[in-house]
Amino acid sequence: MTDIRDLVLIYQGGSHRMDYNAEQLRPYVVHEDRFGNRDWLFDGFLFLEFDNGKGVSYEVRGNAPLTNKEDWAWLAGRHFESGKGVAALDDCIASAVAELGEPPFRHKVVIGVPEPPRGQKDWGELDGHRLDFSNTEDRIKAGKWYMDLVEEYFNRGKFRYLELAGFYWLPEKSLQSREVTRALGDYTRSKGLRFYWIPYYTAQGYSEWRDLGFDAAYLQPTYFWNRKIGDERVDRACELARTYGMGLEMEFDMRASVKAKECHRDRGMGYMSSFRRNGVYRSSAIAYYEGGGGVYYFTKTTAPEDRAFIDTLAYFIRDRRHRMLDGAKPDFRETFDTKQLDTALWNVARSGKTVVRRGRLVLKGTTRLDTRGLWDLQYGTITVRARICSRNPEAKACIRLLPATERLGAWPNSGDMFLMNYVGSRPGTVACGANTMQMNEVKLHNIKQSVIPVEGLGDDFHTFTCKWTERDVIFSVDGTVANIQEDLFDSRFPYYPQGWPFNCDRFYLEISTEAPGDEAVLEVELVEMLPD
Repeated sequence: MTDIRDLVLIYQGGSHRMDYNAEQLRPYVVHEDRFGNRDWLFDGFLFLEFDNGKGVSYEVRGNAPLTNKEDWAWLAGRHFESGKGVAALDDCIASAVAELGEPPFRHKVVIGVPEPPRGQKDWGELDGHRLDFSNTEDRIKAGKWYMDLVEEYFNRGKFRYLELAGFYWLPEKSLQSREVTRALGDYTRSKGLRFYWIPYYTAQGYSEWRDLGFDAAYLQPTYFWNRKIGDERVDRACELARTYGMGLEMEFDMRASVKAKECHRDRGMGYMSSFRRNGVYRSSAIAYYEGGGGVYYFTKTTAPEDRAFIDTLAYFIRDRRHRMLDGAKPDFRETFDTKQLDTALWNVARSGKTVVRRGRLVLKGTTRLDTRGLWDLQYGTITVRARICSRNPEAKACIRLLPATERLGAWPNSGDMFLMNYVGSRPGTVACGANTMQMNEVKLHNIKQSVIPVEGLGDDFHTFTCKWTERDVIFSVDGTVANIQEDLFDSRFPYYPQGWPFNCDRFYLEISTEAPGDEAVLEVELVEMLPD
């Protein structure tokens, strides 16, 4: 369909629009959250325009006057003006590369193609022939001419960090242009490019997008603006898109701000909830309508809820990109069948005391080992089979997952998930659960944990398991569910990462013990981590 994961719509061209210089494009290229973390954001940029700012339309829109050849040529040149549009995007990426290093992907550009309206006779001439759009062939000629002009501008720009990915058909429904779109689709593919389309919800022809000549199509839920449309609309759009092999469009504008006179923040968050619920973030292509400057606005606002809105969107974009680009790491399985601890898999604290013998790892006294910088994962099943050796009431043992980069700040802000937490003063029981910014061990009455009895805890080996997904973390002991942590994200939750940091980072495993002297505290015979 397309190799663009996250395509943002940039309405640039009309005299009423932002210029989209490098400073204005910066929030679209690099997102900096309120914790100071910076990362690449959108990998695709669709430059399009339907109005020149003077009432003349690039598509059929009611009784608006239609554009001509001169207007089309002006629009193409506008996208490629020095210091604006496509050229500014390339400059912006170059500056970001100096800060972040080379991006792990190539930034793609898609350019909108004006509609040659059926019946128009005053568009202009090509090769000495006055085009008459009552003739399908003349409509096709105009579209090809514009594509050639855009490609010429792009090649002339010699951009360092951009790739021309294709063209976009401006009308959001198919009426009398089937032959035109099919021909322009073929012409686009002859250039090694793709032809894109974003029809609105159940628009005429949306389910026939392939037959209409398009290579990629995104369905608009058209849910954000109209409160008469029920909350189930986005779920239905996801189902239709899945049925017809389409991507989805997320839609919001400045009305998603808490400062807006008519606040639609909940509607914007509703897209994110539905996209998570329906697996859109896992594998679907997504286009983003943001009202022409919405992303820029939300990164400049001082309202905490507005910053949380754009931060949450950026988290989802970043996490899905990392998942798609990184791919699954190989399974981690350690059975300690060597004579000493494998330092390619484990870091051991300088004062740590560990012994490997007969396929088991013994941790003595106060020690810690972990896989930080060597192996981590985001989502999967983590299993540790271990036995408590000590009966000392001062002894402690913990098996937990910790954030690799602490993107949301030091503990507990970036969270942890503990498969087993043992305290010698409570023999026969273990705790499992999670710490977050809002609920943690500092606020004991709020900690998300379960304390459960385990028969034979100090005599036998027991299996501690954590099944971690985007929406929940399920802890089990010997196959019995002991604790379930659920993501409370929904359209009413304003500070999403604070309550659920587990979608914001990769996590590594840490095993630690505390006890006086060199007393054996914990014996481990299996560690297995299977990425999802």
